Amino acid sequence: MKKILARIKSDKSRIIEFLKFAMVGTSGVFVNMGVLYLLTRHASLSIEFASPIAIECSILSNFFINNFWTFRKRQTKVTFGRRIFRYHLVTGLAGIVNYLLLLLLVRVFHMHDLVANLIGIAVGTLINFFLNSLWTWKRTI
Repeated sequence: MKKILARIKSDKSRIIEFLKFAMVGTSGVFVNMGVLYLLTRHASLSIEFASPIAIECSILSNFFINNFWTFRKRQTKVTFGRRIFRYHLVTGLAGIVNYLLLLLLVRVFHMHDLVANLIGIAVGTLINFFLNSLWTWKRTI
């Protein structure tokens, strides 16, 4: 019975973490979309240059919020510096997927750039959560 209760508590904790991660991700969408909009519409940068800047801004804001809110209760031996490095690797991978999908949808399929960007963000969300949960904020045993 203790194992079952522990498992339920663990599952509940993971669900809460995912919901928090999704909320942080939503704030990151606003950061990404806002920076992309400002850079392409007001600074006249092409999406090839604006998108990586927008992605990096959202990566940094999401890391700090996730570190101090989403995963703050996790017992981990991973140092702050290693966490930010790992987070960049994982979200960088998702960012590359986002970037390539954005370019494909805009340049090949002539989709509106902001809609294509949202699709790219959605694709990277699950990759982001699971890899960061399992590696960046890895629980100590």
